[in-house]
Amino acid sequence: MRAIKIVGGVIAALVLLAVLAALALVWLVDPNDYRDDIEKLVAEKTHRELKIGGPLDLKLFPRLALKLESVSLGNPPGFGTEPFLTVKSASVGVKLLPLLQKRLEISRVAVDGLSAHLISRDENTNNWKDLTESKDEKPADESGASPTASIAGVDITKSALLYTDEAEKSTTRISSLELHTSALGGDDPVDLKGEFDFDQGEVTPVAHIALQTQARLPKDTSRVEIKDLAITGKWFGSPDKDAAAKDAKASASKEPLPLSIKTSALTLDLDAETLAPATFAIDLGKLPLQATVTGEKLFSARVVTGSITVPQVSPREIMPSFGMEIPKTSDAAVLQKLSFKSDYRLTEKELRLPAMDLLLDDTRVKGAFSIDDLEKMAMSFDLDVNAIDLDRYMEPKPKADAAKEKSGAGAKEPEKPAEPVELPIEALRELIVKGMLRVGRAKVSDLQFTNVRLPLDANEGLVKLGPTQAQLFGGGYSGNIELDARPTQARLSLNEHVKDIDVAALMKASFDTNRLTGRGNATAVMTGTGNTDEAIIKTLAGKLQTDVRDGAFNGVDLWYELRRAWAVIKRQSLPTRSSGPPRTVFKTLTANATLANGVLKNDDLKVDIDYLKANGNGTLDLSRKAVEYRLVAEIYKLPPDGAGAEMAELKAVSIPINITGTLDDMKVRPDLEGLLKARVRKEVNDKVEEKKDEIKKKLGDRLKGLLGQ
Repeated sequence: MRAIKIVGGVIAALVLLAVLAALALVWLVDPNDYRDDIEKLVAEKTHRELKIGGPLDLKLFPRLALKLESVSLGNPPGFGTEPFLTVKSASVGVKLLPLLQKRLEISRVAVDGLSAHLISRDENTNNWKDLTESKDEKPADESGASPTASIAGVDITKSALLYTDEAEKSTTRISSLELHTSALGGDDPVDLKGEFDFDQGEVTPVAHIALQTQARLPKDTSRVEIKDLAITGKWFGSPDKDAAAKDAKASASKEPLPLSIKTSALTLDLDAETLAPATFAIDLGKLPLQATVTGEKLFSARVVTGSITVPQVSPREIMPSFGMEIPKTSDAAVLQKLSFKSDYRLTEKELRLPAMDLLLDDTRVKGAFSIDDLEKMAMSFDLDVNAIDLDRYMEPKPKADAAKEKSGAGAKEPEKPAEPVELPIEALRELIVKGMLRVGRAKVSDLQFTNVRLPLDANEGLVKLGPTQAQLFGGGYSGNIELDARPTQARLSLNEHVKDIDVAALMKASFDTNRLTGRGNATAVMTGTGNTDEAIIKTLAGKLQTDVRDGAFNGVDLWYELRRAWAVIKRQSLPTRSSGPPRTVFKTLTANATLANGVLKNDDLKVDIDYLKANGNGTLDLSRKAVEYRLVAEIYKLPPDGAGAEMAELKAVSIPINITGTLDDMKVRPDLEGLLKARVRKEVNDKVEEKKDEIKKKLGDRLKGLLGQ
């Protein structure tokens, strides 16, 4: 008992001595006197400059506490004179009595106004590497149990982290950082709450993020267990610098996109580099997503697998939350259904969706999609589309102005030429995509396509589409399209073939005209250069071949025009045209043409019409739809019903016909002067033939008489 009292007295005396020593340390020692020594020691150990601009404040009660103000730590040699890290103020305290029991109990650590600038030049060169490397390897302390340590909590306020990647010429910044935790160091879960702004070097933030969770690090394991993780925020988007300069107010008034990510549990094993299966509920605006996540090799290959699902939603309800205006569509019933699901595999280099299933209204897209190189955004795909009607998604056609049509007596006002459309040259030069798209049925501009097979291969400016196959215009199509955007002026190459197609549908799609109908075949091999659609059309050059059967020229009654012209020459009353819209029915039409600078030139047009045949040549300016043709027709029979019997005089006469105007307003006129000349020429030829026969007869009779003598 006496020994216990002695030991107790000794301990009490030691505690009293420690308290008196601490009091003397606080009262007699000014830590500011050692400022230079501290700065010098840091410089020797780190080769960095430490500056303590504010006072050093040391307190004893209720714990040993140190407070610093205006502290900065410089960069290592070669990274400039700007500070690596600055701190407006920082404070930390340690309880004294637990130290006697080898327990380090630290009060709340408070850091205010921390600002750090991390700079990376390549994989092995940065301005923080030297701080993380251990220079002196010390043997482990085997004298006894290791001391335990705990921190009452951490409070980081008004802080910022700036990361500059000089190799990639990119900047990432976290600002307005607030981070608060509960006690650290025990086996109990740690409550964590924080928020920050994120940007990429812009003046305004790209996003504001807030998170709250509970984390636990079980003893003697490498696991990190996260519970009830909730991340919320607002996504402002990367600001358009040009738009912001023009209209800063409009940019500032843009509604941010709210976002939310939640999971009930997340377990990470640092040693095994694994992430246990977890389920996330994600909301982007009004778009809900469900995702499962599993990870392996997280610090090497960084492999994350799982699935992602978008339950059926309405795009019309979602688009406003993304700041998107709901488009006006010809069918108000579209953009009502959207769903998506797929497995995925994400690594440091690639993203794969091996079993994608997308539903938009009545269109379903299934197949595989991959980003094979995340750095270059090189993509590949193999997709099947059941059916799509693009006309339903187009803007409604403007209603006809009945009053204007009435006042104009049905005359069609010429349309203003459309503005040239710029090709996305820079985007095409960066595009790397290879894949196959198959479409069961498609409708575009009232044209039906079936069994479409569309291979695509784009590699940094060279885009190849084909060999493409499809059933369209009631026939078959095959072809290759190549666009080379690598030169200063892009070059388009076409090699197109259609067989047994509806020519009327083709003309409507190509030239927006109903002038020509029939069934036919065509081949086009063409090239053009330019960086707009207008420039390419103007420079188109190549060859075309076509043959059409059982067709008609709408808007032109050639037989009537010939009868009318003949009546004018004969000074007779004009004939009556049959009822119905004017049209010229033909049996066959063949032509070979060359194309240069957007102008189609043809020298061997041949048309076989019911009562006449025509040959001709001329040009068609594709950009202006301007027509200039010269035909020579020849009547080879008369109608059986007697209409046009007066044309018997012109049988076997070459009748010149001029075709001018545009595809929308074509004028077909027989050349009266040429017709008269042709008729006179025929009469002269007939007289000559008669005289030849008469002379031959007389010569024959004379020869007979001579021989008879």
